[in-house]
Amino acid sequence: MDTTDWIAALPKVELHLHLEGALRPETMFALAGRNGVELPADSPEGLGALYRFGDFGDFARLFLTGLKVLRTAADFADATAALAAELAAQNVRYAEVTTTPFAHIRRGVAAEEYRDGLNAGRRLARTAHGVELAWICDISRETEDPGSEETLGFLLGRTAPDGVVGLGLGGMEAGYPPAPFAASFAKAHANGLAALPHAGETVGPESVWSAVRDLHADRVAHGVTCLADPALVDHLAAHGIPLDIAITSNVLLGLAASPEAHPLGDLRRAGLTLTLNTDDPAYFGTTLTRELRIAHEAHGLDRAALVEAQCTALAVSYAPADVRARVTAELAAVTAAG
Repeated sequence: MDTTDWIAALPKVELHLHLEGALRPETMFALAGRNGVELPADSPEGLGALYRFGDFGDFARLFLTGLKVLRTAADFADATAALAAELAAQNVRYAEVTTTPFAHIRRGVAAEEYRDGLNAGRRLARTAHGVELAWICDISRETEDPGSEETLGFLLGRTAPDGVVGLGLGGMEAGYPPAPFAASFAKAHANGLAALPHAGETVGPESVWSAVRDLHADRVAHGVTCLADPALVDHLAAHGIPLDIAITSNVLLGLAASPEAHPLGDLRRAGLTLTLNTDDPAYFGTTLTRELRIAHEAHGLDRAALVEAQCTALAVSYAPADVRARVTAELAAVTAAG
């Protein structure tokens, strides 16, 4: 089996993936038609042509357009099931999917509709597609008041969906540092939720330092700017704080000039714990299979290193014991087969 086919068949784990960023044009177009939402295109193909952007601001505007098509429990269930089908086709066994409650509730979506849709979609993911999903519910930096704790109240109340493993922090990083959200993350930790913020994507090492020191991050989404501060790199390595890396995302948002220029190699050589992910696969036109191929072709990760990357992702995940055991056995079988 050549390496391309081998990568496609490899059992996989993904930890940095946004539900709202996984709406392929076909799914978005179908949901828009159901809900009477006007889109800036008259076909899925035309819509797909708009999945282009020059910077994070352009991407954020497109992301907000996608939110408008999600209105009912059925919409969230169908979006989740569509994602699960895509993951299953790549042999992804387990994924931690980030979703942003306040982005929907502030638009008038009832918390119960959102919860019920996520629950139904997660059940379909397991029963129809054989994919186990967990949720990371994130705070939107620029739209939520750090003192009001809307997302935390949602997560710790009766409206919380099943399978939530962590609290995230997303949105525009510049101008919205992690520190003001420290109280929310402390409460989340106290209630058994992991701290899984974005940091070090479009802002320098100070953002990662704050995520680690103020939010006590268990993992950091992106974190690539840590390389500008050797002391931070040493801290992340010494404490085993993983970075969830998304190569294509970083290239398309201008953080790296090309896949070959991405700092994945430097991060690996620094001894950091890393996982490979898609971030917003629909908008970035990627899949986890493609990200692993990029890691192989542009950065020389051989088969053993790619298996190790999946083992690492599973080890730093919050997968339930039965899923962890099953995927561990699958990956061990791949290793044994050479």
